Amino acid sequence: MKGPAPAAAGTARVLWEACRRDPDPSAIRRWIAGGADLGRAVELAAPHRLLPLLRRALGAAGALDALGPEREALDTAADLFKMEALLLIPAAVSLAVRPLTEVGLEPVVLKGPGVAARYPEPGLRPMDDIDVLLPKSDHRRALGALEQAGWRVSRAAAADLYDTVITHAEVPTLCLELHFGLERATQRTTNLDPLALWKLRQPMDCAGTAAFGLPLAEELVMLAAHAGKPFHHFERLVWIADLAMIVGDATSRGASVDWDAVHAVARASRCRTVLAVALVMAQRAGVAVPPGLMELHKDAPALRPLLAESWPLVSGDCDGFALDYRLGMADRRSQRAKLRLVYAASDHRIRSRFRDAVVAPRDVLTRARRAA
Repeated sequence: MKGPAPAAAGTARVLWEACRRDPDPSAIRRWIAGGADLGRAVELAAPHRLLPLLRRALGAAGALDALGPEREALDTAADLFKMEALLLIPAAVSLAVRPLTEVGLEPVVLKGPGVAARYPEPGLRPMDDIDVLLPKSDHRRALGALEQAGWRVSRAAAADLYDTVITHAEVPTLCLELHFGLERATQRTTNLDPLALWKLRQPMDCAGTAAFGLPLAEELVMLAAHAGKPFHHFERLVWIADLAMIVGDATSRGASVDWDAVHAVARASRCRTVLAVALVMAQRAGVAVPPGLMELHKDAPALRPLLAESWPLVSGDCDGFALDYRLGMADRRSQRAKLRLVYAASDHRIRSRFRDAVVAPRDVLTRARRAA
């Protein structure tokens, strides 16, 4: 199979380089000289949530003037994200966390601001919401405390949903997702237990507010599983940048990552495949990973698009249905046989029908047989 054209390859490499904690300016200049399309890089950086990281990387390479008319848009976006990080995010975290801790609850802040704190500068990690995890038994009490503080329910937890989405007039561009779970039951592809994760909580400072976070090994596995879960399938490169920034931050503080612990958490949670894919991708962002953590199942050829250097260019065009189940079910032997039957019984028309609606594997199998 032919690789991407030199210009496309250079464009992808610029985006991967932007994900590094310390981008290499000389490498970026070399790829630009080789024909990397910076206009295309800016276009792709938006859905990948890399605009501020791309601006930082191009600035370090002295290449911003090569952008042409895209420079103003990139500068404006990066400046807005920085203002948000300095002013809006701290206020939103305080509004989200303090009402909970004041009534004796201990919320774990997932992703978002807790991860952004490990980036080298404010504003490099865009976010749309704040995710907070509490046990399901505390959900009603937490909602009451938040509603007393001015939060209003936008979408309630019901049926197969695992969180309540609420908004606040003082931070209208950010919603709060109050979690008691990590995924829908019908989309569950790992054994990650939200209550078990919450029980491992550790105190942390989150944007100036006392809150709780996860131990490093559990956090890395949870982030990898989140990036690879159904409907996500690593579509945003910023999720890989998160891993690079967290590992880089730990290293800079002399707190090396215990990769054996990471592997143990992934094995116990049955998400070794999704972790392996995440770490193969993270290597392109400068993360040094022991080889044993990147063992992929023999079905790995189905995952080749994810593992290719060109992934940033094609992530929005891949068959999400296939990726979702290859990522999620590879660690479950009982599901692999079902997967093969589904794909044997399904033609392109049938697969398309399910591409945007991930359901339980047994339901897919039943429907595929009926449609065949």
